[in-house]
Amino acid sequence: MCRWLAYTGAEVFLEQLIFEPENSLARQSLSAQHTNWPTNGDGFGVGWYGTRDEPGLFRDVLPAWNDSNLRNVSAPIQSGLFFAHVRASTGASTSRTNYHPFRYGPWLFMHHSTISTNSL
Repeated sequence: MCRWLAYTGAEVFLEQLIFEPENSLARQSLSAQHTNWPTNGDGFGVGWYGTRDEPGLFRDVLPAWNDSNLRNVSAPIQSGLFFAHVRASTGASTSRTNYHPFRYGPWLFMHHSTISTNSL
């Protein structure tokens, strides 16, 4: 099961949401307590809205809890609107193209399950 975080509110640093809380997304991705899949180790993605028209996006195939780049990038990024995703694959390939959030122009979005090409 994948896990998501969506935040809108006062500006905070990304690390305050995905690393610092006791039930942070990074901690949940390593040792979830109430699920059949206790580890989300198939990559992650984060997106945020800053001062530019197009939102920021950072995704990787490493687990969120084991990626030093994510920790380094999340420290200086400050925003009032974040999306984050940690992935537990259900069979689709492990590649950056499969990690939420997705960006289309000025939009960030996430979805649950699969979108077939027939639907597009």
